[in-house]
Amino acid sequence: MVMTTPKLIDVIADIDVPWIQDVLSHNGFDSTVHAIALTPVGAGNVSDTVRVDITYTGDVGDAPASVVVKLRPSAQAVHEHGLRSGAYHREIGGYTDITARRACRIPYAYLVAGDETNINLVMEDLTESAEAGNQVAGATIDQAQAVVVELARLHSEFFPMTSESAPTWMIRLPDVCEYWSQAAGRGALAALARFADDLDAESLDAIREATELVRVWHLLPQERLTFTHGDPRVDNVLFETVGGAVRAVIIDWQVTGLRNPMYDVGYFMSGSIDTQRRRANEMRLIRTYVEEFSRKAPGYDLETAVSDYQIQLLSGLYITLAAIDVLPDNDVVNALILALLQRNCAAVLDWKSVAALRNMTFASAAGASGVRQ
Repeated sequence: MVMTTPKLIDVIADIDVPWIQDVLSHNGFDSTVHAIALTPVGAGNVSDTVRVDITYTGDVGDAPASVVVKLRPSAQAVHEHGLRSGAYHREIGGYTDITARRACRIPYAYLVAGDETNINLVMEDLTESAEAGNQVAGATIDQAQAVVVELARLHSEFFPMTSESAPTWMIRLPDVCEYWSQAAGRGALAALARFADDLDAESLDAIREATELVRVWHLLPQERLTFTHGDPRVDNVLFETVGGAVRAVIIDWQVTGLRNPMYDVGYFMSGSIDTQRRRANEMRLIRTYVEEFSRKAPGYDLETAVSDYQIQLLSGLYITLAAIDVLPDNDVVNALILALLQRNCAAVLDWKSVAALRNMTFASAAGASGVRQ
């Protein structure tokens, strides 16, 4: 059997029987594709994604009945953001490296191809066997625990990393400081106007004060670094039931980066769990994370994790603000953004994260001044 390398395609209209046949042949399937049917998946905010149902001629064997195909977004403004931010080659790198090390549960990929201008990702279809996370409703505690366990497995598999040892495609926060800080600043202005009647005064103040320190946060020296997802909102997670237990399948690896482990945990907990539910279960979930992390990489204790968490959960607010600058202004997007902002701000206020960041900055400056003297 000839192992055909599929050609790189650009848009959904390019998905045809010969291309799907090439993808399957590339994976060693002998079955002959007869016809395909495409169904859109998701809102299309950051990619064009479709489910492809496949019918075969003759023996099907173990060939899949359907796959999910993810391509670059057809919306030009969103595609330009993908080009500027390096989203495509980061997702390609993420799927490749995680699969190679079986670091955490992600969809099986039949094809991962592309470059900095495009992505062709063909994955196992979990649209019927797994439940998609609901960002507005938020994660249940069982779902939240499943997510923090998979994040701990990912982080500990690659921990520790350094800027020198990490792949070049990974985001380094200092390198993208200006890009994301400017986006967060513009998003903050939009949020303060768009959601002035929906957020309480404390939350609006938290947005203003946190935005003043967004560059400082990106430039913080980091001692503990690893492979991070960067955008683990609950609607970037699918949930399977395996042996009666919930398991998380993490998707959408477009902002993978070299960051502190608590970046992902704080991001998820501050945006994807109802505020009261988070407050009641937060420490238990962090303990679960630390216990799972220690199975592969000892040395990241609870005290250190909690200290990191206080500062790193600002990641949620900053990325939500930056997203406002990129995503369209419509009812669906705004419902998502408002749910995120309400939870982000509550977490930042609960943990006094802005004050902690300001104190850390002053302490660093005072220490540096002392050294110079």
